[in-house]
Amino acid sequence: MKGAYGLIFAVFLGVLGGVLNWLYLENKTRDVAGVSFLGIAEGVSVEPGQPLSGRHFVEVRIPERHAKNLQDFVYLYEDRVTLEGSPATRNYEGGELVFRADHHTPPAELKLEGNEEMFWVPVDSRSFVPSLVNPGDSITFIVPVYVNQPSRVSTGAPAADVTEAAADAVAGPTIEIGPFRVKSLGDRLGTLDVMKASRRGPIQERQIGIVVDNSKPDEVERAKLLRDRLATGDYRNIGIILHARK
Repeated sequence: MKGAYGLIFAVFLGVLGGVLNWLYLENKTRDVAGVSFLGIAEGVSVEPGQPLSGRHFVEVRIPERHAKNLQDFVYLYEDRVTLEGSPATRNYEGGELVFRADHHTPPAELKLEGNEEMFWVPVDSRSFVPSLVNPGDSITFIVPVYVNQPSRVSTGAPAADVTEAAADAVAGPTIEIGPFRVKSLGDRLGTLDVMKASRRGPIQERQIGIVVDNSKPDEVERAKLLRDRLATGDYRNIGIILHARK
């Protein structure tokens, strides 16, 4: 009988120890400082352009020692009111964090620095994917060199002469001219997702606007070479090489 009481007492002490241990850990967890980030609630799906609302959001709490500089890249939960009513710039699914970089607004207007000039280069729409190129990217043009074409078509020549000269020209080797910094693709001054979120569609994206800094002789020389090729009709079948961002 005494053995049974002893066993019950031992079980009681074990359970009590487990409860006390759980309470200790619970209190320690509450004492850990945390940072609340903004996330998308489970089961929620948001399409680009759809207005964001409070029901889309959920608090994602991360211990401060693990958060580090994450708040430089992800919205805090307390910032959710600044996003409510604004259009989603991309597709969101439940469980994702809301990154600050996703909510840039498109530039209001084209701006150039004092030493900069810009000109547009028509590129063969079959030779690149416009949605994968964005303002700020660095590109090099692949320009065909035609045989039997005049060195330069006179601006005073009739249109028929230009057509005839182009018809006689035969595609030869290509040359690469660049790099140049992209300023626009048609009327697009930012990423395609941001433009779509503002309910605008890009126009003439194959017209690539590039910037030339006149204070840099090498850049000016490359631009002059490219302009010369464009003036002789080499704009036909121009392609591009997209460089990695530094």
